[in-house]
Amino acid sequence: MSKLYKVAIIGRVNVGKSSLFNVLISEKKAITSKVAGTTRDRNYAICSWRDLDFEIIDTGGLAKAENEIDEEITKQILIAAKEADLILFVVDVKTGIMPDDRNILKILRPLKKEVLLVANKADNNKLRNQSAEFYQLNIGDPHLISAASGVGTGDLLDQVVKKLKKIKKPSTKITKTEDVDIIKVALVGQPNVGKSSLINALLGQERVIVSPTPHTTRDSQDIKVSYFKQSITFIDTAGMRRRSRKAIDPFEKQSVEQSLESIKKADIAIFVLDAQEKIGFQDKRLAKELEEAGVGIIILVNKWDLVPDKDTDTAQKFTDYYRAQLPYLPWAPIFFTSAETKNNLHKIFPTIVEVYKEKFKKIDENALDKLLKKLVKKHKPARGKGTKHPYIYSLKQLKTNPPTFAVKVDFKATMHLSYLNFIENNLRYKFGFVGVPIRIHQQKSQNAQDK
Repeated sequence: MSKLYKVAIIGRVNVGKSSLFNVLISEKKAITSKVAGTTRDRNYAICSWRDLDFEIIDTGGLAKAENEIDEEITKQILIAAKEADLILFVVDVKTGIMPDDRNILKILRPLKKEVLLVANKADNNKLRNQSAEFYQLNIGDPHLISAASGVGTGDLLDQVVKKLKKIKKPSTKITKTEDVDIIKVALVGQPNVGKSSLINALLGQERVIVSPTPHTTRDSQDIKVSYFKQSITFIDTAGMRRRSRKAIDPFEKQSVEQSLESIKKADIAIFVLDAQEKIGFQDKRLAKELEEAGVGIIILVNKWDLVPDKDTDTAQKFTDYYRAQLPYLPWAPIFFTSAETKNNLHKIFPTIVEVYKEKFKKIDENALDKLLKKLVKKHKPARGKGTKHPYIYSLKQLKTNPPTFAVKVDFKATMHLSYLNFIENNLRYKFGFVGVPIRIHQQKSQNAQDK
């Protein structure tokens, strides 16, 4: 992806940068709102136009820094501007030139980047006629568009491609092989458990904004990395918590819904917990949702450095506590770490690769037959609601991702849940399936002769 052209969308607050970003990539990836400061982190996506692939970078609105988050937003914008091959400088036709527009140009000019002036919200002829004042900015013709309706965005993309093709790049086309076996990893957890800090620690750079303010992350961020030629996309999601009757943040509902969609699309979820906090209702609810989603799961306990008076038994005591509080995830590996000290973070990448492989593990029928005979000999199948103890005819794997098995029993019998758990535990003991949920279904024979 580093070989692709990069196009950064930059401008002051509320000029419609995220709306333009969504239009250009033909997807509602960025959360949009009339409220200033909606976008905070850099948001990346691929745009394809005229047989050219390039990355679009959405950024927050550049304004006078009034708090820590504003300062972090500015840092993210500058990073995007410096790495971009082309900058789309977005202004608002309705408001005309504002002081912040001129201030932004003072920052961009020393970078000596190619800049296209994009005059957004040109929704009618009257507004389009007002655009002449933007020639005062002395950065070329304003490209009139309406991100809300899509008018003018095709012509804008034509100009983007024309500009980019004049810039030398080793490669500008995504090949099909780049899209194969990309492991999608979502970081999920409650607000302020340190998901963004962990992302930055894993990447070794300030890729996303970190702040003690709850719900700093809003858009789910797709961050691509490579680990020994294995492509991995990290998805930093917004913190998820139980909704209250009063809206704490106008964007929280959208952010949480986006996070839940990210979980469904992910191969693996890194479930982040705070070592200083007890497991609560929302953590248990998230654990259940992750298990039901069928994704691979790694539990990452952050802020381990802040736990006082640790000894050789502390990690085991915490592990026992988490296992008891999160009964849906007894098979998920647990790591105790800190985004500050980076302790144990080196184990995360190999574990991601291992868990991904386990999701697609296929056990042959002969091995399953041998295991079933040993299990039945060791423990007679327990009866459920049926009229007699069930007779197990077979144990077969139906599919992978997640590994799914079928146990065929007598048509008049039902196996007790405890025996299904017994089978699952032995499947894990024998074949692994680290970090992966297992599904076991009961299939009933049609008659006594059906085997």
